[in-house]
Amino acid sequence: MTDAYTPAKIAYRELRSAIGPWAKTNGCARWTGTQAGWQKPVEAQQQLLFKFEGYSFANSDIGNSYHGLIQLEPLGSKGSTILRQSDFARCLVQAELDELGRIQGTINRRRPPLPSYLKKDVAQDSLLGHSLRELYDPAPQYREGRVISFGYYGLRDVRELAAFIVGVLPQALERFLQGRVAQPVDDTPPHLRPKWVATLGKPGDGG
Repeated sequence: MTDAYTPAKIAYRELRSAIGPWAKTNGCARWTGTQAGWQKPVEAQQQLLFKFEGYSFANSDIGNSYHGLIQLEPLGSKGSTILRQSDFARCLVQAELDELGRIQGTINRRRPPLPSYLKKDVAQDSLLGHSLRELYDPAPQYREGRVISFGYYGLRDVRELAAFIVGVLPQALERFLQGRVAQPVDDTPPHLRPKWVATLGKPGDGG
């Protein structure tokens, strides 16, 4: 039997419950203004911050998701200056990504069936079709450097993802501080990527 849909506020509560004890023990305080974020001072008068946040739009027929963010800023800057920033998943190594793939595959397999009004979209060669196929992928495979959202539907999904996150969090934060962050990769088919994405990182014409 599929669990009832879990609203985002419950997902954040579970994240706070899972991460909170570790964060308190390791000198982290809550990041003001976030649903599930923490911060702590580190060396060189800097502040390490990390949070997990979802999206304003969610479809209760197919579930919701959130992603993680880690950043470093000068102590006391309160976001006005960001020194470095990374998606949480880019700080994971392949063994951890393989474990996440197994957990996410289990979640995807027990997700309620695709609603009828989306069935025509799932086969389309479009960003929506690509996203829906990922949502129901029974065995996702993640590469180092990929930006990953943690997708869930029911409370069991939320708790399994929270347990995974708290298990890899210390290593991920340490890698970020050491600059051991994987180069970004994008598994979206090239013809489906927004055109503005292709221009990122390209030098300007200058002159």
